[in-house]
Amino acid sequence: MLALVAVALANADGRTGSALSILLSERPDRRVVVAIAFSAFLLNALVAAIAGSIANRMIGQGVAALLVALAMLSAVVALLWRDRRVQSGDDHAPPVLLAGRMLAAQFGDRSHFLIGALAATSGAGQWAAAGGFIGWGLALLPFLTFGPALRERLAARIIRWASAAVLAIWGLRTALGAFGLIGGLH
Repeated sequence: MLALVAVALANADGRTGSALSILLSERPDRRVVVAIAFSAFLLNALVAAIAGSIANRMIGQGVAALLVALAMLSAVVALLWRDRRVQSGDDHAPPVLLAGRMLAAQFGDRSHFLIGALAATSGAGQWAAAGGFIGWGLALLPFLTFGPALRERLAARIIRWASAAVLAIWGLRTALGAFGLIGGLH
């Protein structure tokens, strides 16, 4: 559940959803594109979850909590980072090349960093991957439904800033807990 909420908040800026929405409008093979996008995310999420589960056995809970705090604070920076308008540019790529590009583009993404860090705290990588996958999918839905122009609306900017605030507070609280400055690690 933590991964679901964290990944959904981390993707509240709509970068991925807007890019996928643009790509779907440019290509005739929409089902293939959706399958590729979701498969690429899931494969990267599984790799991150396995790495986090391995890290769980190797590092202490304080270090794992600091990793979670770092992942959350880096997601805040990604949310607030001013980016240019999303453009896909993959409208003519064959599906195999598109799959490779999507797989590489998502490697090390903020969502996967969060999934790996949260898996490191519990060792339950499969649940972190599943929660992150669902959270990512939920964050995409508004942009796939209403299009990339949704990112420019005032309500979307408010949600992005609110998500950044929640992740910042959550990350700072986790970091303070790791140092024993406030009660508990979670």
